[in-house]
Amino acid sequence: MNEERTGLGIIVPSANSIVERDYTRLQMPGVSFHFSRGFNSEDVEEQLFAMKENTREAAELLSHVRWIKAVALACTGGSFIGGAGYDEGLVEVMTEASGLPSATTSGSVIIALRALGMKKVAVFDPYPQWLSALLTTFLEAHDIDVVASHCDFGMTRTVGQDDYQPINDWIIPRVPEDADGVYIACTNFSWLRGIAPLERHIGRPVLTSNLATIWRLLQIGGVAGPVPILDTRLGKL
Repeated sequence: MNEERTGLGIIVPSANSIVERDYTRLQMPGVSFHFSRGFNSEDVEEQLFAMKENTREAAELLSHVRWIKAVALACTGGSFIGGAGYDEGLVEVMTEASGLPSATTSGSVIIALRALGMKKVAVFDPYPQWLSALLTTFLEAHDIDVVASHCDFGMTRTVGQDDYQPINDWIIPRVPEDADGVYIACTNFSWLRGIAPLERHIGRPVLTSNLATIWRLLQIGGVAGPVPILDTRLGKL
C-alpha cells in the first residue's frame, strides 16, 4: 500500500546554501521537499527584482511533480524589495504559474509574527544597510514595531560551516528589554537548530525566515494540526 505523500515545492535563490539542508533534515513522515532555483548571486536591486520572473518559471516546473501540494519562494529580500503588497503580487505569479497554493518568505513572516503575538521585534540580518532599511519599512508597514535593527553580519563566518552559534552569540547581547521577541531575516542566514537554544537563552520567541516559510508552507499544503518543527514556540501553534 502506497503512503499518501505531501510534496512541498521550494524556490531558493541560486546562492542559497542553507534551505535545502535545513528542510531535508526535518525528515517529516509523509512530507517530501522538492527544490528549484532562481538566479540571485548577490543582494543587489536588479537581481532581487528579477526574482519575480524567475519565480514564475520555477513554480511552473515544480508543479510537474504530481504530489506537490503547495509552492513557496524561500527568499526574504526578493519578496519585500518592492515594499508592502509586493509579496502578494509574487504569490499571484506563483499561483498562476503552478495552479497551487503559494507563499513567500516575507508574507509568511508577517503571518507568523502575528500568530506569535510579536508586535515589537528586534531584527537581525546579514544585509547591507540599504536592504536592511527596506526590511524595517516592510515590517512597519504591517504594524510591526522594529525596536532594534542590526545588520551587515559577515556571512562568511557561518555559511558553509553549518554553525549557528556565532549568530546566536551576536544576537544575545543586543536584544532590548522591550522587544517581544527576535526576528532573524534572510533564508541564507541562521539555522533551524539554533532557534530553540536562542529562545531558551533570551526567554522570548525567535522567528527566522526559514522557520516562517516552512511553517506557512505546511499550512497551505494541507498538513493538518500543530506542526512539530523542532522545539520552537511557532512549531507548537
